[in-house]
Amino acid sequence: MASNGPDPREFLEQAQRMLRELFRDRDTPDEPWAAATRRREPSAEERRENLTFALATRAVEALEDLALNVAAMRQRLERTAPDAGETPSPPGHPGPTAG
Repeated sequence: MASNGPDPREFLEQAQRMLRELFRDRDTPDEPWAAATRRREPSAEERRENLTFALATRAVEALEDLALNVAAMRQRLERTAPDAGETPSPPGHPGPTAG
């Protein structure tokens, strides 16, 4: 089926040409993508910021895990409590006795 639109191959070739022109490195004409793809080592300050962010993210995840564990324990205690209105006794302590 014929299409009146542009050929996708032409579109991709034009896009590649435009990107090559955009990222052309004047110092290294043999490698037009060199400047865009060159990896550089992060500075000490960037590494410190990255580490701080990673540690803060992990701390938040640990707090979320702790909150979920506490909620699960509370639900379990509520389900196993003899009466919904009574507070369960801590382990090792006898509960209230009928007298």
